[in-house]
Amino acid sequence: MQTLIKNTQAYRLLKAEAQKNRLSHAYLLLLDDKRNLRAALKTFAKVLFSCDEPTTDFEKRISERIDKETFSDCLFFPAPDKKFVVEDAERLTEECMLRPVEGDIKVFVVADFAEANAPSQNKLLKLLEEPPEGVVFLLGATTAFPVLSTVLSRVSKLEIPPFDEREVAQALRRIYTDGKYTESDFSLCAAASGGSVGGAQNTLEEGDYRALVDEAFALLLCTKEGLPALIKKTGETKRKKELLYLLRVIFRDALLLKSLSNAGKDNPHVLLRVETERLKRVAQRFKETTLLYAQNELSKAELHTFFNATFPQCLELLIAKIFENNANRRLQ
Repeated sequence: MQTLIKNTQAYRLLKAEAQKNRLSHAYLLLLDDKRNLRAALKTFAKVLFSCDEPTTDFEKRISERIDKETFSDCLFFPAPDKKFVVEDAERLTEECMLRPVEGDIKVFVVADFAEANAPSQNKLLKLLEEPPEGVVFLLGATTAFPVLSTVLSRVSKLEIPPFDEREVAQALRRIYTDGKYTESDFSLCAAASGGSVGGAQNTLEEGDYRALVDEAFALLLCTKEGLPALIKKTGETKRKKELLYLLRVIFRDALLLKSLSNAGKDNPHVLLRVETERLKRVAQRFKETTLLYAQNELSKAELHTFFNATFPQCLELLIAKIFENNANRRLQ
């Protein structure tokens, strides 16, 4: 994961500002990966203390203590698996009044700030408006939507976009080296991750990714008569986002197969190569224009799902629109 983080524009930007001594007083790191957000914040925090690539014993010591969250000049809030609350903001305020122990700056890391309620965000806002000298705030969030606009206006954004599915698969290979999982396992979970390494890890470890792939293909290859029952069953899945991501990849790969086949070429860019036979059936069933149309509709469905729309209804509407678009294209 750290390898991916250090290759991002956000990481390079913060490193450049630190080297030029032009740090802002507050940053908001946006990474849609709840599982790895805290670890990513530690990587960015090390940049602020010039120990992200330690060479001296002093730098190695600071780097190790940041990893363990025991460095006195780099404090983490809230406790792991807890939400940032007013009491945390009050404690943070008190700590801001104390000078750094080992250097010139004191860093306060807050993760996941998107889960903080309005009172706790407002409490921290006062510090962001009038930051103490020598203090840097490093906030982390999986999304900016729940963050108050007043807070957003007072921080510099460091946004890490979703990683490429191949990058996620490579990260999984580096993490899981015991031979328990196959290359196809990594590919399938990376495809269902939406560019999140943590999402891919969760899917891989919980072992339901093959069933998820079967559900995604079943939706696209079922008969019109069998669709209602299938929607009812599939709509109960706990992996809503992952299912939508997989549908997006299936439509993308089917479009590649269709266009490359028409051009008489191979398909080196297809992600779900292990599912080539079912991808061919999807490519045969849907027009190219519908495969493109599906991408736009999936984006809408993902947004509706984020805002807690009823997933079975959302899924039913999505598939119905795609099928209808395909039927209309056939009539033209």
